[in-house]
Amino acid sequence: MTEGRHCQVQLLDDRKLELLVQPKLLSRELLDLVASHFNLKEKEYFGITFIDDMGHNVWLQLDHRVLDHDFPKKPGPVTLFFAVRFYIESISFLKDKTTVELFFLNAKSCVQQGHIEVESETVFRLAALILQEAKGDYSSDENARKALKNLPTFPTKTLQEHPSLAYCEDRVIEHYIKNKGLTRGQAIVQYMKLVEALPTYGIHYYGVKDKQGIPWWLGISYKGIGQYDLQDKVKPRKLFQWKQLENLYFREKKFAVEVHDPHRISVSRRTFGQSGLVVQTWYANTSLIKSIWMMAISQHQFYLDRKQSKAKIPSARSLDDIAMDLTDTGVPKVSKLTALEVKNQLIMASNGSLISSGSQDSEVSEEQKKEKILELRKKEKLLQEKLLQKVEELKKICLREAELTGKMPKEYPLNTGEKPPQVRRRVGTTFRLDDNLLPNEESNVFVVEVKQGGMAGCGRMPL
Repeated sequence: MTEGRHCQVQLLDDRKLELLVQPKLLSRELLDLVASHFNLKEKEYFGITFIDDMGHNVWLQLDHRVLDHDFPKKPGPVTLFFAVRFYIESISFLKDKTTVELFFLNAKSCVQQGHIEVESETVFRLAALILQEAKGDYSSDENARKALKNLPTFPTKTLQEHPSLAYCEDRVIEHYIKNKGLTRGQAIVQYMKLVEALPTYGIHYYGVKDKQGIPWWLGISYKGIGQYDLQDKVKPRKLFQWKQLENLYFREKKFAVEVHDPHRISVSRRTFGQSGLVVQTWYANTSLIKSIWMMAISQHQFYLDRKQSKAKIPSARSLDDIAMDLTDTGVPKVSKLTALEVKNQLIMASNGSLISSGSQDSEVSEEQKKEKILELRKKEKLLQEKLLQKVEELKKICLREAELTGKMPKEYPLNTGEKPPQVRRRVGTTFRLDDNLLPNEESNVFVVEVKQGGMAGCGRMPL
């Protein structure tokens, strides 16, 4: 019997990657494997998620083994989803065009599945840009309608709000005609500008209740944590920015945050020993509360990492440059990957050792090989420089020993045909110490005590 468990990863380009995951494989290694199929360098924005028995999205913890997660208890392969986990203000902060394309594919999926709330008119404009990106300029109504049937464009809510599918297609075609002349890259950039302006973009929503049992949406994003009415995900009733938060913690069915509010004095300040702290709590089942806490912790860390990196990295790229970069390639990397035949592909993945069966010589794999060779050459150069440095240090040590002993140690490194250097022994003066200068058994001994101090750790996770 084959060890491990079959998993199926749904990729953003609609491919499905079939894997036999071995028990020791870490989630981080699985993410690396999936990212390699896109030649993705900026992996820090992405993650792998699954839907649990309660219907909630649960993200794999990168430092945990894949099979240690509480997957749905049903027969067949485990279904996983590769998606954007950490959003940013604009694609202009992304360095690589592959990352931009994956953000674009992720946004299309979120709109089509209704994860992002979009008004109908905006849906029609977005659909027209999808047509422009995929098919180029408008040619005929017939071709446009045919393409729309094969592209992810209309969320269910939009179709329910209008009398017919034909009406929706007509509205899209009106916008599509106006897009004439837009390059593929410009269509992607305009699509992302529209999506990024939507209030619900980039927010992970969780259904919770407050102390009174009133249901709310809890929205977690790179901006902070928001509390939303059940019927309104757009305007938060409360928004707690990451810089305001002191602690995040959970216990069983309760998730709580300590918010620093200089304008108020917390009634619980005697408990926490600080003034101006307001404790906000929400409730849900234990597994969901843990997922909320993990998402909040990871988003806060992402916020801190970006805050630190912004001080080192130059300003954002021009959207025009990004559009040109996406267009210059002619055929996008992600589209090339989509065209590859990956059915019946089984990839064995165990403890970082990845063996692929049914692999094929593709342009992407060649690019990966070249990139890997460059990485190995860089490592080789660094190791050679380190080796030279260590050799020089060894020579100096051997020379010092030779000066003291008059004999060159055999460990002195020599190149082929090289003769060892001539050394002179250092001449020192010998003399006899007075016996009275040496301490006897009755001499006083001075002892120096080194006191070590320790700090008591806090039981919660401070931010």
